[in-house]
Amino acid sequence: MSYGTQEQVATMASTWTNNGIWENLNTEYPGTNEASNPTLDEVEVWLDQVSAQFNVALGSHAFVAPINPAVSPNAYKAVSQYVVQIVADLCSYKNSSGRFFTEKLVENGVTPMAAILKDMNNWIEMNADGFAADNVPQISVPSIRKQPIFRVIGKLKGEKVE
Repeated sequence: MSYGTQEQVATMASTWTNNGIWENLNTEYPGTNEASNPTLDEVEVWLDQVSAQFNVALGSHAFVAPINPAVSPNAYKAVSQYVVQIVADLCSYKNSSGRFFTEKLVENGVTPMAAILKDMNNWIEMNADGFAADNVPQISVPSIRKQPIFRVIGKLKGEKVE
């Protein structure tokens, strides 16, 4: 399940479409069209990938994913808008422009995915109260990373080995 549609991405990144439409190259009839950059297939894959990453990030913040639009309509719309914007930014990056193609990011070796993940986690933290208010279910299972470690390789923590 993807948040957002390729048509929504086209409205935000129309510069890279063919008259507002993402197109794949027509291999059945060569020369009949020119593929958009990125292609329809690339945009749809990015929607799936960014949506999946968003679901994983939601889980890291103790929210159940994917967000159900019937249960949490406002959260679903907000997440869809966020995912569509990220994919539109990836369209610009594919064409050597946009926020993921700044000199600062390139010079520091920051990949688009690293920038997306940082932004995504910040966005979820910033909107956590809104998600809860819009009935996005939360899980109560604590992360293993937050559990105290009592045994390390067969000995109690702090115990001396003779």
